Amino acid sequence: MESINEIAARWTVRADAGRLSPDDQRELNLWLAADPRHRGAYVRARAQWEDLDRLAALHGPPIQSIPLPVPVPEVSTPVRRTLSRRQLMAASVTAMTLAGGSLAWRLLRGGRERYASGIGEVRRIALADGSTVLLNTDSELTVHLTQQRRDVYLVRGEALFEVAHDKQRPFVVTAHDTAVRAVGTAFSVRLESTQVDVTVTEGVVEVAAPAKLANSDSGAAPTLISQTKRVAANQRIVIARAGSEEVQSIAPAKANRQLAWREGEVSFDGESLGVAVAEINRHNRRQIVIDDPALSAMPVVGVFRATDLEGFSAAAAAALRARAVADGNFIRLEPKAVPPRN
Repeated sequence: MESINEIAARWTVRADAGRLSPDDQRELNLWLAADPRHRGAYVRARAQWEDLDRLAALHGPPIQSIPLPVPVPEVSTPVRRTLSRRQLMAASVTAMTLAGGSLAWRLLRGGRERYASGIGEVRRIALADGSTVLLNTDSELTVHLTQQRRDVYLVRGEALFEVAHDKQRPFVVTAHDTAVRAVGTAFSVRLESTQVDVTVTEGVVEVAAPAKLANSDSGAAPTLISQTKRVAANQRIVIARAGSEEVQSIAPAKANRQLAWREGEVSFDGESLGVAVAEINRHNRRQIVIDDPALSAMPVVGVFRATDLEGFSAAAAAALRARAVADGNFIRLEPKAVPPRN
C-alpha cells in the first residue's frame, strides 16, 4: 500500500502540472484499472492535493518567484530558475512522499494520530500545537489537530492534559458520553466502564454530553451549548453514564494523590483495600486477589510504587494482619488464621 500511495501522489502532481499527454493518460488509465486500490488511492491523493493547495493559500499570497541557483557547465554566468508556489508544493510533496509515503500526507493535512501506553507505562506526548499529554498505564487516545479545532478521543484509561492557549482552536476531549472543552488549562480525564472523572488543576473547562456539542458543517471549532457545567481549578466532576453529578471542590493535596501516577506512584488516604488493589492492578500484569469481603473493606494509607506489586502486598499484609500468598500470576491477600483457643 505504501508504494501505491506513492505512485498515486506522483500521478497527482503530474496531472496538476498540466494536461497529460495521450501516452501518459493511457498509462494512468491502465494503472487505475489494474487494481481497485489504485483508483481509491488516486482519488484520495487528488482530494489531499486540493486540501494542501487550500492550506498553502491560507498562509499568504502566492510566491511569485523563488530564485534557485542552477549550475550549468561551461557557462560563467550563473543561471537562475524560479518556481511558483504550486511547483514548490509539488516538489515538496514528491520528496516527502518518497521519504514518508502516506505519513507525509497525514502530517500535511493534520490527520488523526493514535497514542497508547502499555501496562505499567506512563507516557508523555508533545502535540504539534504545543500542548502536552501524559498517558497513565494502559491508556489510549487519538488526536486530530486542524487549523479550526483540536479534538482528542480518549479510548480507554486516563490522561492528563496541559493545553496550549489558543482561543481560535478550542481543545475538546471526548470520553464515553462526555465532552470536555478547554482553551488553555490543565486537567485530567479518567475513563471507567460506568463513569468519567474530570479533575481540573489549572484554569477552567466546560463539560457536556456529546448531544450538547454543536459542530459546524463549515469546519468551525465545536461549541458546547446549553446545560454545560463549568469546572475550575481544584474542582472535580464525576459523570455517570446515567447522568452527571454536581461539581465538587477538591483539595490540592487530594488532587495530587489522584495524580500520583505522574511520578509512577499510587497514593491512598483511607480508601478501602479493595479500591487500592483495583488501582494498583491497573499498573501490573500480575494481579492481587482478595476473596474475603471484610479484608477488602479495610482502609489503606500510604504511597507505593505503582509497579511494586510485591512491596504493596507485603505492606498491606503487615498493616492489616493478613498474609500475602504467591499463586502463579496472582498474589492472594488473605486474613491470617486465628489460632484456636485452648
